[in-house]
Amino acid sequence: MTPSRRLAVSSAAVLTLTAFAPAPAVDLVPALTCGELTAMSWSGFVLDEVTEVEAGASDPAHCRVRGTIDEEIHFELLLPLAEDWNGRFLMGGGGGFVGSVQNQALQFAGPVSVLSRGFATVGTDTGHEGPGIDASWALNRPDREVNFGHRAVHVTAETAKTIVRLFYGRDIEYSYFIGCSRGGGQAMMSSQRYPDDFDGIVSGAPAYDWPGLGAFFLQTQQALYPDPNDLATPVITDEAAAILEAAILEACDGNDGVEDGFMTNPMACEIDLASIEGLTDEQRAAAEVIYGGARAGDRHIYPGFPFGGETDPGGWRSWVTGREMQLGPAGPNLQYAFGTQMYKYIIFDDPEFDYSTYDFGDYFAWEEDTRRARAILNATDTDLGAFKTAGGKLILWTGWSDSAIPASGTIAYYEGVAAGDEEAEDYARLFMLPGVLHCAGGPGPDFVDWIAAIQSWVEEDEAPERLVATKFGEGENGVEMQRPVCPWPAHAAYNGAGDPKREDSFECVAP
Repeated sequence: MTPSRRLAVSSAAVLTLTAFAPAPAVDLVPALTCGELTAMSWSGFVLDEVTEVEAGASDPAHCRVRGTIDEEIHFELLLPLAEDWNGRFLMGGGGGFVGSVQNQALQFAGPVSVLSRGFATVGTDTGHEGPGIDASWALNRPDREVNFGHRAVHVTAETAKTIVRLFYGRDIEYSYFIGCSRGGGQAMMSSQRYPDDFDGIVSGAPAYDWPGLGAFFLQTQQALYPDPNDLATPVITDEAAAILEAAILEACDGNDGVEDGFMTNPMACEIDLASIEGLTDEQRAAAEVIYGGARAGDRHIYPGFPFGGETDPGGWRSWVTGREMQLGPAGPNLQYAFGTQMYKYIIFDDPEFDYSTYDFGDYFAWEEDTRRARAILNATDTDLGAFKTAGGKLILWTGWSDSAIPASGTIAYYEGVAAGDEEAEDYARLFMLPGVLHCAGGPGPDFVDWIAAIQSWVEEDEAPERLVATKFGEGENGVEMQRPVCPWPAHAAYNGAGDPKREDSFECVAP
């Protein structure tokens, strides 16, 4: 899988290549300077800007390249100087509906930046411009949907790799992708549809089934805001969410041996919602949808949330329940925004679509309504045979308290991969982060050096076992707490004696 294509060009030449054609396998010439990249030109590609960036507080000096592919796919490529390059390429994903050039690799690098590590790195807007919660760009534009769905990441990677080889005058040794949310879905799409693009992939909290996730969002909003003309107060108020969380933590917080405000394995928590006092019947019914997931007819089409995140400002309040039009015209919460935008502009091409009247009573009708979008957007194929054959490695991860994309869906996908291949753990592993919200945040430790983990697996054949998650904050060396995270289905259990804020006080145990 490691790229071996090579280009030959003089530093003063104007490059004229067929768009995305394989580069000829000839000897490479010495590296170009940043300024010499301005000579680049080939069909389907427009160079917008090349800038020499001086060293800063966190990044070394580098070359910044901005360009456009096929008129609408914008990207930004950052190139360390030749003496600082580690020979590796790292692409970062984007969140939501994207709409601006995003590179999540920069976000997930942590204290040591991507450029300081020596990576050449790129991100894209996936072929349209606009706010990340707005899908109006897709109205009657199937070409943009294809770019957003999968093509833009692929052609951006191909174009960026060509520029990397030209700039450094040598081949890329290893290529990687890291992303979360939509970026996690892009990661999964790459492993399934373009298995030769990356040697190692990290997929966090992946949005990999858009129509199914959108159906879940619509059904939660039908339960929480049944009247589309009254978006002032959700059925489950902040007070009701607090009642739910308190009852759940009282019942299950100590299951892992420590009472710390979050659960190591929420799926092991058993509590009867009907037994929780202080809730109305309507609130209990809405909670059943949130925890139980989406249905179409008599079929379960998307899982619900595990317990957790009910009162965190970045949890239910932002994503599920919300408050009066906190997102402006987009609605009271992010589920409302993403669900209605998806079904208006991608599923139906109908800006007048009304979430409150859509009937999920007939599974086959829903399946037909979403057939086209699923073919373009979904990365649900559990057969990773081509990726395995290419030598690729995949790390999946998600936060247990994710209030955007249910953690149970990521588990179901991974278990589907494992069910189809008894050797799955040789190339794909899943890690669950207790107390962590969507991609980051929450009471649990949310930073894992995924980049180092995937590098070690790909380059040293060191499969990830016990990884360390860190919560930065007040404490020694700026560390508030650490916990181990374990390959699913193992989980961390307290040893009963050590400091619960230290990772060595926990052991990875089988369920």
